[in-house]
Amino acid sequence: MPRQKLNPADYLKPRDPATLVSRRGRRASTFYPDLVKAFVDAGEAAMDVDVAKIGRKPETVRSALAKAIRSAGVRETVRVSKLGDDIILIKR
Repeated sequence: MPRQKLNPADYLKPRDPATLVSRRGRRASTFYPDLVKAFVDAGEAAMDVDVAKIGRKPETVRSALAKAIRSAGVRETVRVSKLGDDIILIKR
């Protein structure tokens, strides 16, 4: 039995651009930058991040915090560390 070739045009249908919502896509979350700011404002030398409460994988939280630290311009004073599944914010 020969396989029929799929026609990609069968999977498309016309749409009026006027019916599209004006806001599409996602906005960048302010959660991780706010978390870094809260750490800096707390004045502690080191603090654990509650990864389970955030609901993400530890490596995801670590990388998001590293990006937030870079974008906030506090790389000289704050760093993030991953020890096992623990994520820790540390003042330098």
